[in-house]
Amino acid sequence: MALATGSLAFVLGTVNVTVTNVAFPDIVRAFPGVSGAVTGWIVSGYALAFSSTIIIGGRLADRYGRLVVFRLGVLGLFVSSIAAGLAPGIELLLVARVVQGLCGALTVPSSLALVLPQFPAARQASVIGVWASAGMAASGIAPGMAAGILEIASWRWVYLTIAPIAALAFLGSIWFLHETAKPDRSRPLDLLGVAMGTAAVFFVVLATLQGRFWGWGTIGTLSCFIGAAVLLPLFLWRSAGHDEPLFDPRLFRVRSFAVANMAVSLAMIGAFTSWFLWPQYLVGVWGYSLWAVGLAFTPAPIISAVMAVLGGRWADKHGFRGMMALASAVATVGHLWLLFFLDENVRFWFAFFPATVFFGLGMGLLASHLNSAALVDIKPDAIATANGVHQSLRYSVGGVGVAVAIAVLGGAHEVHLYNWLWLLLGGLQALCIPLMGLAYPRKRPTAA
Repeated sequence: MALATGSLAFVLGTVNVTVTNVAFPDIVRAFPGVSGAVTGWIVSGYALAFSSTIIIGGRLADRYGRLVVFRLGVLGLFVSSIAAGLAPGIELLLVARVVQGLCGALTVPSSLALVLPQFPAARQASVIGVWASAGMAASGIAPGMAAGILEIASWRWVYLTIAPIAALAFLGSIWFLHETAKPDRSRPLDLLGVAMGTAAVFFVVLATLQGRFWGWGTIGTLSCFIGAAVLLPLFLWRSAGHDEPLFDPRLFRVRSFAVANMAVSLAMIGAFTSWFLWPQYLVGVWGYSLWAVGLAFTPAPIISAVMAVLGGRWADKHGFRGMMALASAVATVGHLWLLFFLDENVRFWFAFFPATVFFGLGMGLLASHLNSAALVDIKPDAIATANGVHQSLRYSVGGVGVAVAIAVLGGAHEVHLYNWLWLLLGGLQALCIPLMGLAYPRKRPTAA
């Protein structure tokens, strides 16, 4: 039950993204006269708040208590989901979406850190697999669910249905979770480092989200990228010399953590960008309805959820190295299948469905167990912080991939442009094969 409660946090974070993508056109129509630059923040506000503060969420959980941070997060998600569903104007809706992102950043790192210590170390990969599979299954069900809601009710119910899930997670935290951190506030937290690290991630995500509206060569976009490039090394330098940093760079001295995070940077570009491109292609090229898109999306996340559970059992017995290299190869085949067979002709079962199966098989292992592979040698008192770093990297690079895809397509739905993107994503995914197959440690080193 503790694992089920913690898994709901990942479900909340995933569903908040996917249902909004489906409901977005209806939300825009509900506020006529509001510019696209403003309504775009319905999606961007959540992504920006979540990605730029998730490291803080993990650090606060390890420092002040994981249980209290988790409860604050799910309670905030409950309130902000109701506020989003009942928002009378665009201003309150935007504020509610930002609050949803901030609260998601509190719940996701702390949820896993509350659950893992309740299981023996030999079952860690299985536990993370179940935790991740819940989010994957939700991401597959949510688009169809949102499309069904939109067929019979207002877009407001898309957010209102999230509130009971958050309430259930809050009750579960009372009944089934207990504190697993040993808070130590004897030394002051590096607040300047917190500001620098948060601002660095904020600028990167802001530039990638807004670059298509501002223009990639404009002063605003370039200033964000330059600001991030200046702040990030200064943040790492300061963190390395502070007693209580937001993030300890020495975590990257743990080989398994460093290699798995490099791999997730490559793999998640492909994952997030594909989840963005697939509905664009099905609607823009094949003319699918939203309902049909939701059904077409369903197999891959369901397969991924099953693979996450099965892969956890394998990893607990045999380790991550061979499994993750094979998963990278299978996911690469999924990208290349789209490159070679997807065209203007509507051939779902031949051109699209097999690619989603390959993608689900490979990404089901990668999306969940790169997380396991990153945390396997991290000390228990730093799990939430390390998970926050991993999740921040995952979502940040995903945003960069989507921004690149938008720039390449330029609003058009030309098959040859999609082909260049399938080739790029497949190439990046293929780099994970030698990275996990050769660079990831065979045996677990001593925790650091």
